[in-house]
Amino acid sequence: MFLFSNVIHSKEFNEKDPVKKLLVDYINKMNALTQGTQKEDVLELFDGKYSGNTVYVNLSGALVRKDYSKRDISSQLDDIINDNNYSFKLTLDKIIFQNQKEIAGTISAIINFESSIDNRLAEKGTMVMNMVVVRVKGIWKIVQNNMVRVSEAKDIGECICYMYEKGTTKFVTEVYFPSGIEYSQELNAFQVMTKNEKRIVKSESNEYYWNKNTGKITLKGGKIGQTSDSKKAVQYVLKDLYKDSCVNIVFN
Repeated sequence: MFLFSNVIHSKEFNEKDPVKKLLVDYINKMNALTQGTQKEDVLELFDGKYSGNTVYVNLSGALVRKDYSKRDISSQLDDIINDNNYSFKLTLDKIIFQNQKEIAGTISAIINFESSIDNRLAEKGTMVMNMVVVRVKGIWKIVQNNMVRVSEAKDIGECICYMYEKGTTKFVTEVYFPSGIEYSQELNAFQVMTKNEKRIVKSESNEYYWNKNTGKITLKGGKIGQTSDSKKAVQYVLKDLYKDSCVNIVFN
């Protein structure tokens, strides 16, 4: 996430320090985004020619690179506002560099970030942000923002699953899921079978009823999916088994 928030009152900084003042305005408006601040209040801080990029180092050490325009920021603000289950809090640790010119300036800061989904830790870590600002018609705007973000812990997020099949009735899966400061791995075995004249998908801990006529898959009467394909049925079962740890499962 390229956004961050923390309560810092602008009076702490000299009004002649526009780079720091813009940083503080950004922080305060983002902090109140879901508490009254409008999306437009945040967008007005960015120049129309804004560009940004983030290099993300995830828990496994893999790198993910993303580029952002002002339009991308607008879309991400919509996602935050519209998702009632998601919350974030990023705290300014310290400013490590600042350079102020008459019509341009730059500031570098270390930020600690934390996000939650349904009050569970989605991600926690640190990022280094390098912001470039310019004065446009007397008003200071953010024109560029480059960040390196390092994830240090998460309890819920995207998971990866490798599936191994033996015909259409036996499956072994290898699931990688977030677990604190690292990703954990689990092996699971599933079997599609008939029990008491009912077709079921049996895991090591549960038995899911898979209706032969409708394709509905249920556990204790609650529907978790619907399919006519046995591999897809096992995938629905896995999503249910790991619903507390996985926002999404990528199957390979």
